[in-house]
Amino acid sequence: MADEVKYGLSPEGFKRKRLPEIIDSLVQRTNDRLGISIQSGANSIFGQLYGIIGYELADIWEQTENVYYAMYPNTATGTSLTNAAALTAITPIEAEQTEVICLCTGTDQTLIPSNSQVQDRNNNTYTNNNDVYLDKNNASKVEITIDTITTGTTYSLTINGQTQDYTAKSEDDISTVLTTLYSGFSFNDINFDLTNNILTISTADEEKTMKISVNNLKIQSVSTPISFYCDIYGSINPGIGTVDTINTAINGWDSVSNIKNIVGRDAETDTELRQRWSQSVYARASNMIEAIQANVYRRVDGVTSCLATENNTDTIDSDGLLPHSIKVIVEGGDEQEIAETIYQYSCRGIDFNGEIEKSVRDSAGVTHVIKFARPVAVKVWLKIEITKDTETEWGNNNINEIRELILEQTNNITVGQDVILQKFIGTLYNNIQGIAFISITACTGEVAGEYKQENIIIKPTEKASFDLSRIEVQIND
Repeated sequence: MADEVKYGLSPEGFKRKRLPEIIDSLVQRTNDRLGISIQSGANSIFGQLYGIIGYELADIWEQTENVYYAMYPNTATGTSLTNAAALTAITPIEAEQTEVICLCTGTDQTLIPSNSQVQDRNNNTYTNNNDVYLDKNNASKVEITIDTITTGTTYSLTINGQTQDYTAKSEDDISTVLTTLYSGFSFNDINFDLTNNILTISTADEEKTMKISVNNLKIQSVSTPISFYCDIYGSINPGIGTVDTINTAINGWDSVSNIKNIVGRDAETDTELRQRWSQSVYARASNMIEAIQANVYRRVDGVTSCLATENNTDTIDSDGLLPHSIKVIVEGGDEQEIAETIYQYSCRGIDFNGEIEKSVRDSAGVTHVIKFARPVAVKVWLKIEITKDTETEWGNNNINEIRELILEQTNNITVGQDVILQKFIGTLYNNIQGIAFISITACTGEVAGEYKQENIIIKPTEKASFDLSRIEVQIND
């Protein structure tokens, strides 16, 4: 005799009673109570009643099952998943804003007040949080000229505390005076360019600034780097130079252009939260590679991916890692916070690898140097050929819109993730009407090489890098 099926909660878990079993149970209970077998077909009165009552009971059983599974992260969803994961101190990662560092150009001492707004070419808007002046003493680029050369006048230019003077002679022109002044400097990190009697002084790294003062020279414009934050939370990644519209009109502020993006991240999905919860055991082990990965990703704002590797041998390994050392590769996040988290969850006595060095103090006040790395960018070039379907009307999509659609898709590619060309094909078919055939080829390098219909293999320490200028689209009738 077969074992009786037990419904509800048992040592084996929860088993839900479904509608057919509910109706069979109602029929059996009625027959047992009345002592006779009654007609319970679908067209009978009792059959109709069983159907109505059975559906209500089936809904109750379903909700009871949902309540049971809502206790466990592997089966819970939404708020129930958040509550279940919180039992192990795991909370969902909220969406974060993209930060764009923009070079704002205009008249010296122009105030860019907080809540000033700029916009990219996709109509995303960005706002600054603090009052910042366009200031020659906090500038990454300054344009200087001279209105009129006066014989015997001394012209002075000071950059970061170093001063060059020149007294004009009768035969001198503007170009001669400016050339003489900047030729006296020997900075490795500052560039000079003289065009049409305008001397442009700029830092090699646009994020870094310099201090400039002048005497008898005219400062034509000043460019200061200012951080703006996207008004939409999530992974918004505008192309470099595409945040170029000033929405808040300010006298003396002439132009804006983003020079660097710190891309935000989307809110964590249920699937991503479950995956992170399953690794929570690693986050609580303070001397494991997995603990470093889990905690850097979880605890440091702005981190979109983290990968840690180790060399536990007595010699330098094939990847160049020092003996008994680790290498942590992190995308996004504040460098100091990353270093402090790595130190907190790493074993004492091990060595670190990476080009970024930060000092971290322990509880005794002793300073430790922590190293980590950023992923190596692999420039990817894409060539997309689309053939129109002659039997279907072509949509309103132009080439630029298609390129931006592809670029948006690439925002989902993380550190160490290969570039799968077929995924782009799916995106195009889902968003563009009237496509008959798509051919996608790709290559990598500083310049475009031989395009191939092969996926791009990315190493664990690398990340594929994309830009609109490296996406070519051709539409054939």
